[in-house]
Amino acid sequence: MPKVIAKGKKKAVMVKTPESDQWGIVHTIAFWGLAILLFLPPYFRGLFFQPEQERALILAAVIFWFAWLWKWSKRDKEFLSHPLDFFILAFPVVYIISAFQAANYGLAVDEVVKTTLYFLVYWLVSRLLKDEKDVVTLLHVLYISAIGVALAGLATATGITHIKDGFLNGRIYSSFQYPNALASYLAAVMFIGFYLWRRAGLPALGGLAAGATIKGVTSWLNFDSLNQYLYAAGNFLLLAVLLGTKSNGGFLVFFIVLILFIIGLPKGNKIPVIIHFILIGIPSFLAIWRFLTAVAGDKMDLAWLWVFVGLALALAGQKLYVLGENRRLVDWINNHRVQLIIGAIISIVLAGILVYVILSGNAELFEKIKTYHFRLRDVTERFYFFNDAIRMIRDRPLLGWAGGGWQEAYRSYQSYLYDSNQVHSYYLQVGVETGILGIVVVLGIWASFLLAAHRAFHGQQNEGHRLLVWIITIAALSIGLHAVIDFDLSLSALFLVLCSLFGMVRSIEKMMRQSGESLKRSKSYIPPNNAILIGASVLSVLIVFFAGSLAMAGNYASQAGKYIQAQNFNKGSEYLQKAISDNPFKADYHSNLVLVYQRQGKYEEGLAEAQKAIDKSKYSALRYADMASLFINTKKSAESITYAGKAVQLAPYQVQWYEFMTRAYFIAGINELIAGNKDMSRQYFDNLLQVPVTIEEKMAGLNEVQKRLWNVAPYMTSTPAISLNVGIAQYFLGDWQSAETNLQKAGGDDNTKGEALLWLSILRGKQGKDAEAKELSEQALTLVPQYKEQYQGLSQLPLIK
Repeated sequence: MPKVIAKGKKKAVMVKTPESDQWGIVHTIAFWGLAILLFLPPYFRGLFFQPEQERALILAAVIFWFAWLWKWSKRDKEFLSHPLDFFILAFPVVYIISAFQAANYGLAVDEVVKTTLYFLVYWLVSRLLKDEKDVVTLLHVLYISAIGVALAGLATATGITHIKDGFLNGRIYSSFQYPNALASYLAAVMFIGFYLWRRAGLPALGGLAAGATIKGVTSWLNFDSLNQYLYAAGNFLLLAVLLGTKSNGGFLVFFIVLILFIIGLPKGNKIPVIIHFILIGIPSFLAIWRFLTAVAGDKMDLAWLWVFVGLALALAGQKLYVLGENRRLVDWINNHRVQLIIGAIISIVLAGILVYVILSGNAELFEKIKTYHFRLRDVTERFYFFNDAIRMIRDRPLLGWAGGGWQEAYRSYQSYLYDSNQVHSYYLQVGVETGILGIVVVLGIWASFLLAAHRAFHGQQNEGHRLLVWIITIAALSIGLHAVIDFDLSLSALFLVLCSLFGMVRSIEKMMRQSGESLKRSKSYIPPNNAILIGASVLSVLIVFFAGSLAMAGNYASQAGKYIQAQNFNKGSEYLQKAISDNPFKADYHSNLVLVYQRQGKYEEGLAEAQKAIDKSKYSALRYADMASLFINTKKSAESITYAGKAVQLAPYQVQWYEFMTRAYFIAGINELIAGNKDMSRQYFDNLLQVPVTIEEKMAGLNEVQKRLWNVAPYMTSTPAISLNVGIAQYFLGDWQSAETNLQKAGGDDNTKGEALLWLSILRGKQGKDAEAKELSEQALTLVPQYKEQYQGLSQLPLIK
């Protein structure tokens, strides 16, 4: 262990020994492993998808072990000691508890993976940061990573690199593949950029060089000043791409938090930060405006030229700031604040008048602005999302639907047809997934974080310390507030940034407490606590095994998909069974195995797998449709109708399940007719005719707003597939005029034309129109040759009158 040597009344000095160097290397490995874990996630699709999350958890578990090895060497056995520690640990715990009654067990396990990762990252940050230098180092890691994400967004917009869904409809999505999450991420890191820029210019705040200059270079290029230019360039890029996301919610939250940020800045920092924001804001707006215009015109070289023009203006603005600072511009502004505020108000009023005059003379532009409601439709739509989420919470108030509960069951609750696997409010989504217990945990996390930040801020009078705490708090609030109106935190890369900010405040508070304590150490030998290290090792191995098994299952499923595409069903089945063995929670693997067994004609095996899929995914209409299909293949009419009806019940605004329902009724009716059960056949056909009525009643229940918001599919009505089955039922029930109308309607669609012509041919034969029947049958069998052998038998089936 390192020795402590006291020199008079001076602070104790730590003398390095070979042993301390050895364990210092362990800390270095853990610290930079953590840095890598924070740097990389934004580049892996925002860490939104399970394979990347599972691999990240494995890395986090390895770093966790190194961190404990270092703590063990210091005889430090502390694991949880602060309310924030307990609340963040409670987050994965509550997801584990809710998973026991999950709507979808596979999705519930995925959320356990994510929340466990969040706790580990928080814990690592809060334990591995030893001083403010470490805090600033991690802030640089987040900052540089965000610069890369911003550049990736510009690069994919101009075709230099390809990121799937990285640039769509004139909006920058970058590696996050979602513009609102990207906006939240860049906004949070912007505040970190403000701090780093301000810190670089003031040695008192910890500037790197504290006035040192580069030999032979002009004085304005001292290291700190040079760093300010680098941060000005970085902040320009971050703000430009933030504006390029065109995220209205992102802009709103950013500017609200920006005002709060400026109000709370320690004395002497407000005016410099405001000036800096203006000096990068104007070039950022100009550059991204012209950049996107050039990209829309396919002028990629011009687009980059505008980026460099904006960058040059931002650097010129930084030069002006340095010159002004040297001439005590900030002091002059402080002395003339009242006059400047009055001047700013007058300028804003004059600018408003000028804009009105310009718009008045341009009727076309004025109309465009009047009709642009800042995507008001999105706001209205989210109101319905939130309302549906609240209804789900009411039905399972205590523990919720478990992880992925909204994704699994929202179609049973949606007020009209929309496609959204996320609630678009992270906190409501937590409520859906974990109920009141989860909401209490989230409130506890924020309350304990803000309390810790308050104590850290007021714990020292040092302005540099206060600025650091304030900037971390504001960055966290920026992410947290935007999550109220969107699902940003479902992207684990962004949640990891938030967890790291939580951990930084926790570590700063711990540093303050430790600095206030004496460096007294026991003179007696303290043996290492091997039980703690063994426990940490076992836990790390379990996490690696858990996440590794899930990752291997995903690999097996991917290989199975390739074999199935190649029509090698035996190999596909083998690898799917391996996937199930490694991840027994995921219903998709069972459903895929059902399809393989159907192809192989193994219906009994398929029924067993379909039931397992339903057991693990209770609210998916698709699982019940798979089961119904198998019962249809085994000619179990009643069972097929039951499961087809369940599919409709679980997704009442998706017309494909009504189509499937009518098909199930049609096949059941035919099978009963072949078996000689006319009464049962009539019942099935009569029920089939009620399906269009059910659709009409369902649509009649929508209000005008809901009908206007319905845009992900045509309004639900009788489709050609439904008309085909209705027409067939009407034929057998003797309503030939209606049957002809519906069959002709079905004949107008390429997907149903062949079968519709087939039944029209049979109808014409019954009507004695043999020539027309023959012509129609020839056309039909050209389109659906598989019915050639069945045609004669179908035409001879008796009618039900």
